[in-house]
Amino acid sequence: MVSLANQQELNSALEKFNASENGHWVLLTYKTPTQVQYKASGNGLQSLGAALQDNEVAYYKIRLEYNSNDAGFKDGVIGNKANIKDIFVNWTGPSVGIIEKGKKKSHVGDAKAFFQPFHSELTQTSKDPKGNFTETILKDRSGPLSGSHIID
Repeated sequence: MVSLANQQELNSALEKFNASENGHWVLLTYKTPTQVQYKASGNGLQSLGAALQDNEVAYYKIRLEYNSNDAGFKDGVIGNKANIKDIFVNWTGPSVGIIEKGKKKSHVGDAKAFFQPFHSELTQTSKDPKGNFTETILKDRSGPLSGSHIID
């Protein structure tokens, strides 16, 4: 079981997140081996990629707005609310050791509970903006009919 070090800061960040627009994110990282903490929030994949470390496991929630070109777009929705989706992502950096990955895998359920509610969940192992770490790929992989829910 994993605990949260700074609940008030996370609550404040999530309040801002809930009132936010497309691309806003909230990030949790490990303070100790069994305790996560709210680390940062921001807007856009570039700033998120800079906040994710290659040698750590982290969790984040990102808000994306779907447009008419995206799979999963719902036409005729008043106020476009159905086209705004919150996505939970489990980040595992490429430099994280196999033993550490195994230990942290059991914490994903607790991390998801801190970010409820969200529409879908993904696993991410790469933050290369020239690869699969793009808004289009995030939207595609978060769809229920996507063949893969992994960003690598």
